[in-house]
Amino acid sequence: MRRIVTIPFSVVVGTVAAVPAQSLFDLTEKRNPVLPYRSLFEIEAGAIGAFASTQDTAVGLEDTISWDGHVYYRNEDFGERRGTVVGYAGRDGLYAGLFDGQIIGDQTVSRLEIKVRPWQFYRDGFYRGDAFVPNGLYEGRDYEGYLGFGREAAPGLFVELGGYYRDHRFSSSAQTTPSFVVPNDYASYGARVYLEQSTTQLDRRRGTPRDGGVVSIVAEQEWNDSSAAFGSPGFMTKLPSQVWRARAVAEYFVPAADDAVWEVLLRGGWSDKKDRVQNFEAQRPLGHQWADGSLRLRMHFGDYFVLTPFVQGQWSKVVGPGGSGTTSDFFFGGGAESYLHFNESISLHAWYSFLDNESRPSVKVSEDAHGEHMAYFGMVVRFGGQRR
Repeated sequence: MRRIVTIPFSVVVGTVAAVPAQSLFDLTEKRNPVLPYRSLFEIEAGAIGAFASTQDTAVGLEDTISWDGHVYYRNEDFGERRGTVVGYAGRDGLYAGLFDGQIIGDQTVSRLEIKVRPWQFYRDGFYRGDAFVPNGLYEGRDYEGYLGFGREAAPGLFVELGGYYRDHRFSSSAQTTPSFVVPNDYASYGARVYLEQSTTQLDRRRGTPRDGGVVSIVAEQEWNDSSAAFGSPGFMTKLPSQVWRARAVAEYFVPAADDAVWEVLLRGGWSDKKDRVQNFEAQRPLGHQWADGSLRLRMHFGDYFVLTPFVQGQWSKVVGPGGSGTTSDFFFGGGAESYLHFNESISLHAWYSFLDNESRPSVKVSEDAHGEHMAYFGMVVRFGGQRR
């Protein structure tokens, strides 16, 4: 006779509604996230604002408010083969992924991914003290297809190797100076390897990370067919025919009390200094070497309210004026994030952050608009959350 288990309502609220929102970064840089659910459909929508310490619309520093949000879907029992399908759409891009462990053997996971970033901004420039000095600003979009195969090489260590093809398109914007030459459109292809070590443990009551952590390292070698020089009159260059990149993300969770957890979140990258397009993507710290880290204290007040204050630091190293030498700087800031869960389906999500870096992500898709202060307020609605 089947035993029927009843789960208290407060546990369901804590488990489903406390799951952090997904992003394009989470879906592409981490291979096997530890999640509390097998299937979920989530919609988030709200308003995001940027507020500049000193306004300068010529370089995008301004006070402005725009929309933000995403749609996220995950199903780990897709089709007769019981594969995993994932879909995402947000301001940072579009993503579709299909993972299957039965195509070439149960121990090997095949992964097909399609990624589109239609609203990309590029800030080619350098730092003079804390001030960002642009060579030229422009915008673009890219489309990528990836096929990879991975398996567990040792307990907790996942290795994946794959290939990708990406198409790049660039255009001038209202902030592009007449003297700046925008890169020509080009295609690229390359090989990518992932190494991921995970020991993350979830709080069974709330479904959020409570102990352990994850370290994911990505390295890639890329070839492209770009041929024309681009840049400002005093600094014109061509992309090399091949470039290399390495990125890493590390997350650690340490219990502080029954209702509090320390979170250490680290990101970083190192790439070819001549990779002038990718090094100036505006949604992350600029440069061929960069690091971004935060120390957070996630505090649960009952099953319905979560408050996470944090401090943040960034480091960015870029090519200097005219291509000579390098410039670098440290940036510091902090803020807080909160969730208010009404039930297992509806939550309010809000956050505020400050960082004394003039080059922060744009809050708009129509133009590059940003500021040192950023704030967000929105609602999250979830459907069909199936717990593991």
